[in-house]
Amino acid sequence: MRRDWKKVKFLKSVYSKEGFLHFPYPVFTFCGRSNVGKSSLINLLAFNRKLAKVSSRPGKTASINYFLVDGSLVLADLPGYGYARRSKAERERWASLMEDFFRLQRGIRTNFVLIDSRIGLTPLDLQLIDWLKFLGQDFAFILTKADKAKKQQIQKLVREIAERFSRPAIPTSAKTGEGRKELISCIEKLERGEKCLP
Repeated sequence: MRRDWKKVKFLKSVYSKEGFLHFPYPVFTFCGRSNVGKSSLINLLAFNRKLAKVSSRPGKTASINYFLVDGSLVLADLPGYGYARRSKAERERWASLMEDFFRLQRGIRTNFVLIDSRIGLTPLDLQLIDWLKFLGQDFAFILTKADKAKKQQIQKLVREIAERFSRPAIPTSAKTGEGRKELISCIEKLERGEKCLP
């Protein structure tokens, strides 16, 4: 199904398992470190800079935010991890919410792990990937802030991910629009049950 990706609307922010939304169509999640650019990426896909609220303070977003694309596909923006100033109680609440989400949320097709192009894979990213594998969840990679990294650095990271995980890694930039078409194509292939190969 072809979409123009301009009919994207915010549905709801959820703070506990009681609020999870379930749909008759596929769900694609965006997960990653705090300040990696999840909300900016959703705004890029929707061509709407005001759709998903971009926090000025890393670690501020503590909810799961659902977005509906053309009435037939859902994006779930998950709260970021790894923000050092969070209290122990906040970190524990995040872990509990994520465990409930991956265990109870119906219809998850693929989880996109967002990686900052300038930083590369971190131990927390690898921990998330191990967790997704353990849960039997599919995953792919999106490289954010590509406009701020050197081209050779990005190419090296794409190769590393392909060799290590046999998964695609799509460089994107919310500033320049790089990667938007490629990411949409990848999502629509995965939706049809096709592979989005590296």
